[in-house]
Amino acid sequence: MKRTFSKVVLTAVSAAVLLAACSKVPDESKHIPKTAGVVLDLNAKQISQKLVTNGVTMDKLFSAVQNKDTANQMTKAWKDAENSGVDLKGHFFASVVFQGVATENKSYLSLTASLTDAAKFEDYLKKNVPDFSLKTQNDFKYIWQEKQQAVIGWTKSTVIYISLFNANDLQKFAPPGTPGLPAPTDNNEYQEEAAVADSAVAVPAALVAAEETAPKAWVDEIDHLFHLKKEETAGSIEAFAKLLKENADMGVFVNPEAIYNSAQFTMIPANFKKLMQDSYYTGTVNFEKGKIVMDGSSFMGKELAAIYKKSDKKVIDMDMLKKYPSDNITGFLSYAFDFHVIGEIIKSTGMDGLANAFLSGKSGLTLDDILNAFEGQLTYIASDFAITKKESEYFPGEFTEKPEAKWIFNLKVGNKDAFNKVMTSPLLKDMFAREGDRYVISNPMVAAGFPPISITEKFITVGSDSVLLQQYLAGKGSIKLPEGIESKVKGSMIGGYVDLEKITKTIPEDKLADDEKPLMQSVKNLFKDISLVGHPLEGNVQHTEAVLTFKNKDENSLVQLINFGTAAAKVIQDKKAKEKAYEDSLLSAPVDTAATAAY
Repeated sequence: MKRTFSKVVLTAVSAAVLLAACSKVPDESKHIPKTAGVVLDLNAKQISQKLVTNGVTMDKLFSAVQNKDTANQMTKAWKDAENSGVDLKGHFFASVVFQGVATENKSYLSLTASLTDAAKFEDYLKKNVPDFSLKTQNDFKYIWQEKQQAVIGWTKSTVIYISLFNANDLQKFAPPGTPGLPAPTDNNEYQEEAAVADSAVAVPAALVAAEETAPKAWVDEIDHLFHLKKEETAGSIEAFAKLLKENADMGVFVNPEAIYNSAQFTMIPANFKKLMQDSYYTGTVNFEKGKIVMDGSSFMGKELAAIYKKSDKKVIDMDMLKKYPSDNITGFLSYAFDFHVIGEIIKSTGMDGLANAFLSGKSGLTLDDILNAFEGQLTYIASDFAITKKESEYFPGEFTEKPEAKWIFNLKVGNKDAFNKVMTSPLLKDMFAREGDRYVISNPMVAAGFPPISITEKFITVGSDSVLLQQYLAGKGSIKLPEGIESKVKGSMIGGYVDLEKITKTIPEDKLADDEKPLMQSVKNLFKDISLVGHPLEGNVQHTEAVLTFKNKDENSLVQLINFGTAAAKVIQDKKAKEKAYEDSLLSAPVDTAATAAY
């Protein structure tokens, strides 16, 4: 067991799966600063209630996935965590606070929890933290973990752990050329630089202190978090306060303004930062009987909301979806969005002149030409998903299994004059030629390798095959959607659906080992489908809901996931045991000494 408070918190997160809860949920959120860019909330009490009600306990979980010796070790670690003084029945918050530019290394990760017994917590740290050295400041105690470069501070009721968050790591997940992040370098060079950086950023030079002495800046920051004024807390932000009132199993809060204002993204225009002022995102996850419900809310600030309110309040065009000719739907995604919103956002940042200059130089078009050319309605539909065997065109007699599906992508044209201007612009005139009321690909070789496509002044439509495309364009088809899906997505700006049951049913089992087949059957019997609905803007908030539905409607979804996870872990454990037994048998096999000598 890694003997750090971070391990205690991770163990406490595991507690969410295994504890009966009867204590009052503490108000840990008062130690989350409003400058936090990302906040994650785990409601251990609520999650544990759902699981324990369904008979999921720590002992059962350990016995299901571990051998006896390991289970005993884990049980002991768990008992230690239970007696650590940390409230394993409360909320756990993880926050990322962005401060300064990335190279200053002032950003940090904060973990916040409640204590039921501060004395027990101190004893736990003494037993599990090497070189434990207790310090005090004002009304709290703290220790400095040299190796982890982290401070653990606690009062009688709360514990806070903070450690350096290296914002430079964000570039690993950002697209090349993201404003404010370093330009990509040669991979080897990057790895060498990253290694140097990792060793150098443990603590900023300005924060270096004597060995085993916590950097004053980190201690002062914990002191600040313990004594935040109400107006300094994330709870003073309406979006975050609403998230807490949801009392969800899990929650997330994102404050773009806090990230931008921290100078992490130095090249983002000031006008864009102003546009995003008072804009936030919150999301919740709830594990219910037979489903997982995920809700998201985008809170728009005054300026951003004003742009959206000026635009057309579009909803998806159901005709584009309903004329798909199939009753074997795998899934679809329909989207309605006024593209002029993009133009207004660009104009509000003062970048429209640059955009128009670039477009004009390349194509003779303006930003408005492109935005006017399209209606902002698109639909993608797939059906008849299957895993098929196909013979290799290069190696006759060799077959591979590949997923296949029929599909249609349809984009609605807006102003036809603007559309024709785009299609005949210098950028596209050599790619497409007009034939009557439609455009076709000019180069026959390009056309031969391109999926069947139809381009008219009404729609741009692409299909998996020409027969399906013509059936769709004829408009005589009638899609067959699962019960309740059409009414669910009708009137929304985003509508989506995937039939997971149909997809998993096609997964072949012939190449699986006998002991793996039951697990695959469990996969096929687990999920039913997933749906997505994005509602039009109401006031300054846009709501989105995704629902993952399970085939078993009578059991809590988290319980089903855990039961599946323990079954999968058992299969993996058994497989490792068999592999080890086989290796041991080879090592212990007698050697033919006579044959060896003769050789």
